[in-house]
Amino acid sequence: MQCRAEIPHLKKVIAENRDTTVTFVSINTRDPEKVVDAEIKRYEMTYPVFYGRDRNITKDFKVLKLPRLILVKADGTIYKDVDFMKAEELKAEIVKLLAK
Repeated sequence: MQCRAEIPHLKKVIAENRDTTVTFVSINTRDPEKVVDAEIKRYEMTYPVFYGRDRNITKDFKVLKLPRLILVKADGTIYKDVDFMKAEELKAEIVKLLAK
């Protein structure tokens, strides 16, 4: 999984948003399922991880580079699409998104 360094801070942000309408998911488009399953266990990922292989995920979200952090509004439109965000930046963007 490409985002090893991101997982601890992402887990913290997820925990802090447990009582909000924010939903976190991970989509893996490259690794074989058994490798991803091992990573989920290793990093104790508690959010859903979907396999996007052969499902046009990268096309649907216009992903040209991985890994990606995509914040999606409730109506399904993309709010922000970036390579990486530190925890504080991510928290600030979630606050802005929830205020809309």
